[in-house]
Amino acid sequence: MKIVIDISNEEKAKHLIDLLKDIPYVKKIQIKSEKKKGKPNFESIFGVWKERDITLESIRKKAWGNTIR
Repeated sequence: MKIVIDISNEEKAKHLIDLLKDIPYVKKIQIKSEKKKGKPNFESIFGVWKERDITLESIRKKAWGNTIR
């Protein structure tokens, strides 16, 4: 059986984890911290197509086939 608990207070979460560790029948405790959502960093995708040979013409051909003149 798995139980997921979402706790907003980090200090209280640590306290709960310590309590759970003391229980003998608790087999495993997995901790996943979520990243805080903020403004997206658009600069992180700069250069994604840097090493690719892509032109507007090739994109248009793939999108609309050979109908473009």
